Amino acid sequence: MTEHKKEEHKQHKENKPAEEKRLAEKKPDAAKAEPQKIKIDALKAQENQSAADAKKTAELAEKLKAAEDKYLRLCAEFDNFRKRTEAEKIEHAKYAAGKFIEAVLPVLDSFERSQKALDADAAAGEEVKKGFALIHRQLEDVLQKFGVTKMTAVGQLFDPRFHEAVLQKESGQPAQTVLEELQTGYVLHDKVLRPAMVVVAK
Repeated sequence: MTEHKKEEHKQHKENKPAEEKRLAEKKPDAAKAEPQKIKIDALKAQENQSAADAKKTAELAEKLKAAEDKYLRLCAEFDNFRKRTEAEKIEHAKYAAGKFIEAVLPVLDSFERSQKALDADAAAGEEVKKGFALIHRQLEDVLQKFGVTKMTAVGQLFDPRFHEAVLQKESGQPAQTVLEELQTGYVLHDKVLRPAMVVVAK
């Protein structure tokens, strides 16, 4: 081995520890950077997880609100149905006797006509008149207990809701004034059971 090569070899051997030392000093930096990278990745994963949780929470909150709205609507619909059913029951009970009362009214009409005939006949017995009057009053009382009331038509202006005009007459009264009542009208509570047959002024 030449002198020059020996010198190079010697220098290389002397420089090798310095180079190894320099490389050893760099390694801790790389080792130090690795945990930082892991920490950043963990933070990113945590952020992603938080975002996913927030989205899931928002979805659940929306579903809960929709369920609450549906529940409230169902409650309102049921309450309306219950009220409507109760109102229908009350209405039915209120007017259930209507058909029966309509059937009784012609009997009442007959009593009224008979009373008028007796009043016109002076020779008719007072006891018969009293009997008719008593029966007539009792029948009216029964009807009143069922909510039936008589209409007062004479002197009123003609109203097609309550009156049925069968004749018109010349009169000093204003036009469309009810002059006579040929058949009494009746109201059941607030409903016209039968309109009054009337004669009105021209």
